[in-house]
Amino acid sequence: MRVRKATCLLALLAVISCDKNAKFKTPPEYVNSVKVTPTLFTSDSASILNDLYDDMKNHREPFRNPEYFDSTKLYLDTMFYDYSYEKVAFLLIAQNPVNRNPHLYSDSTYYYNAFCFLGKRKMSDSNRFETERIGPVSIINFEDAVYTKQAIRESYCARLISSLDENGVSHWEFNINDTRFWDSDRGWKRVFP
Repeated sequence: MRVRKATCLLALLAVISCDKNAKFKTPPEYVNSVKVTPTLFTSDSASILNDLYDDMKNHREPFRNPEYFDSTKLYLDTMFYDYSYEKVAFLLIAQNPVNRNPHLYSDSTYYYNAFCFLGKRKMSDSNRFETERIGPVSIINFEDAVYTKQAIRESYCARLISSLDENGVSHWEFNINDTRFWDSDRGWKRVFP
């Protein structure tokens, strides 16, 4: 009987939690569904990763920490474009060997950090982007790649608008997977006016 009550309580908490998160999720009619040709995606993602590896090699933001080094692997997890293909938002995952983090005690081989970036194409016929990392969330020291992906996606595609300033006003008007994000002053224009 106690097990059944505990199970019911956990199920109720899960439903309440899901309902709470649902108010922040992007409404279905606004979910970004911009299609990109494989050629464009491959060219853009290779260029972005090349620039980020260069930032890491030279310990520029967000790779100032010495835990990032030549064995760090970077992965573009998710990439969103606006309809012009001139603007992007993407989620990046960095994989490091556990021995690079003196503060992490784990039996895992790797740990994962994840970030969100916005980018603006430098020229319309180029695959080069000016990129900026955005907040409020960075996923740090996760031991599982799948959970890292889920956490960063949840943070920026379902909960970004829940980040409030000191006055209780959302920093961001829309999640990065919302088509309205690109034209919002508290969206992409907040970083690239």
